[in-house]
Amino acid sequence: MAINVRPFDREQLFLMPPSVSDWLPDGHLAWFVLDVVAELDLAGFYAGHREDGRGGAVYDPAVMLAVLVYAYCVGERSSRRIERRLVEDVAFRVVAANQCPDHATLARFRGRHEDAIAELFSQVLGLCVAEGLVTSGVVAIDGTKVEANASAWSNRTRRQIAEEILAEAERVDAAEDEALGDRTGGELPERWADRRDRRARLREALHQLDAQGAADWETYMAARAAKEKAAGRKLGGRKPTKQSQRGKVRHVNTTDPESRMVRARNRFLQGYNAQAAVSEDHIIVAADVTNVGNDTTCFEPMVAATNDNLAGAGADPVGVFVADAGYWSTDNASLAVTAEVLISPVPATRGITNRHDPRLKKRRAVLTRLHAGKISVRQAAEQMGVSETWARELLRAYRSDGPDPAAVRSEMEDRLATEAGAASYAKRKTTVEPVFGNIKANLRFRRFSRRSLPAVTSEWQLVCATHNLLKLRRHQMAIA
Repeated sequence: MAINVRPFDREQLFLMPPSVSDWLPDGHLAWFVLDVVAELDLAGFYAGHREDGRGGAVYDPAVMLAVLVYAYCVGERSSRRIERRLVEDVAFRVVAANQCPDHATLARFRGRHEDAIAELFSQVLGLCVAEGLVTSGVVAIDGTKVEANASAWSNRTRRQIAEEILAEAERVDAAEDEALGDRTGGELPERWADRRDRRARLREALHQLDAQGAADWETYMAARAAKEKAAGRKLGGRKPTKQSQRGKVRHVNTTDPESRMVRARNRFLQGYNAQAAVSEDHIIVAADVTNVGNDTTCFEPMVAATNDNLAGAGADPVGVFVADAGYWSTDNASLAVTAEVLISPVPATRGITNRHDPRLKKRRAVLTRLHAGKISVRQAAEQMGVSETWARELLRAYRSDGPDPAAVRSEMEDRLATEAGAASYAKRKTTVEPVFGNIKANLRFRRFSRRSLPAVTSEWQLVCATHNLLKLRRHQMAIA
């Protein structure tokens, strides 16, 4: 029984010139990315190029940016994998207009324009605000730990780094001693040492060089360069003494010195602390990265960045800022902003929390004696029934004449106990946690591709802008 099949010929040439617009359906993500990039202000990308047209031709920054944004949308961040997909993937070829920049060009573009890439976050946020996607009644601030492009095994102390440098210097010295012996490597050959017939020998040498071919000349220059490298300046130095090694031992990563060992749930990792402020619509309204593992110092900068970004995008001001116990401090809880601040106090009971408790008078008396130096921090902590850490914080507030920590804690607990406060704080988990889940699970962003704090900040803001772009696309598809 004959089977009716479609004929095919892999050697068949195109009868008409192909058009990339026929390669993908109209609703594909690639077309959405191209439309968005076409509407963005790319002046910051073009500013770094010469206006007189001189020099070699470069890839259009609009094309390079579209490739980069689309790659992050589909979870590709490796320059080499992007280069491979520019050949194998039809959608990448459409975005790149059938051009194929190599991985080095992609990496250089990402590094050269890191500031302009970071500024895209504000423009994408403006598009989301224009579409009515940002509801700023409640904004949740939280952080997530992201691995650095470095191994934790690359951490070294100052002593270890010095020992590695000295060990390498000894290996270089041993190799030079074996090759040169007692010579320094800069002496003239014996037949050039006599000045009487040196000029004649120089003329003869120049004549021989002129007679040699280009290949011989390149071989000579390569050998000369290798010889000069071998005779380079020796590294030296004495081994550090025990006296110079004293002090606090601190580790630094030799691959990415700005990354730190940060705690992520039940483990430590070499990475950064990525911060995000998220609206009720799961739109990221502010993003930043720090190498400090404690979230306490990040709250005020994130609040300021959120207010600036929303004001610049023309959105309504924030009604309530919410954050978990990791952001708790007396200063953060009493931050002077137009919005209400709701931060969960640290769960552990640290002494007196009721501002009406009669023991407050006794505690201030203890702090007065501690401030005068009559008792130690340990003694003050025992008398107040708190930990030494909490006693130091109470002393700091006492000296600065700032708000009383116990009163601030009690006031925050009262606000969280109200119906409105509990309802606002309950939105925290359903606001910011799904965003981090989408970024890490769906966009597969669990590790930075670049190194140094400015570089990872630019990359994190690009990832957050990508998240907002995908939310904007789903919104437009829902109302279409």
